[in-house]
Amino acid sequence: MAAAPVRLGAWLMIPDPIVVEAAALAGFDWVGIDLQHGTWDLGLAFRGIQLLDVLGVPSVVRLGRDDLADLPRVCDHGASGVVIAMATEPDLVARAISMARYQPSGERSYGGQRYGMRAAPIDPAEVRPAVYAMIEDRRGLEAVEAIAAVPGLAGLHIGPVDLALGLGLGSDPSGPAYDAALRRIREAARATGISAVLHAVRGHEAEARRSEGFDELVLPADIGLLRGAFSTELAVARGGTVEPYGPYGLRR
Repeated sequence: MAAAPVRLGAWLMIPDPIVVEAAALAGFDWVGIDLQHGTWDLGLAFRGIQLLDVLGVPSVVRLGRDDLADLPRVCDHGASGVVIAMATEPDLVARAISMARYQPSGERSYGGQRYGMRAAPIDPAEVRPAVYAMIEDRRGLEAVEAIAAVPGLAGLHIGPVDLALGLGLGSDPSGPAYDAALRRIREAARATGISAVLHAVRGHEAEARRSEGFDELVLPADIGLLRGAFSTELAVARGGTVEPYGPYGLRR
């Protein structure tokens, strides 16, 4: 039986409809909207979700761990999923899942599906936006097996740079300790049947990451790709050497 294909996601920090449309039309399996670090505000995120919905592309919104109050509204506007940043304990993840579910299995208040402009579900209990936990520090890593076992969790996202910082490796996500952390997170996901998702993977690295057992890969963020493309074209035009850029557009 052939393995399921790895899902590939785009990551948007720039809150502009033309960027959203370009990512949607590129053919990604889903598009992420970064409310934690991006320049989005909540109103712009709602418009991005709406545009992706119209274009038929699932949207995944990242929220800071202190912004869970925004989770039901993001879901009301049609987000297919949410990622909870800096998920460090099972109770936080369980709360997020409850906030994404209608009663009686959760605590989300019913406000219609985008205020009545999407078809109402036959059974609201079946409306279950995916909730992901982002493992990106030592506390989250130490609790990863318990986090992965929270009922209803869709998957574990990995933030490479923050995870490296949390492991005392600086901002370079590499080395034996980092690889061991990735392996532990993948194994926790596999043991509970949920997705293991790695961020900031360049296209030429995807095959290697796929073979390691990741279920989903997120390409570098739009601003990193844009800065890298600008720098590459400028260097080529000047006849110089193209300097390597990291996943966020920073020189290594």
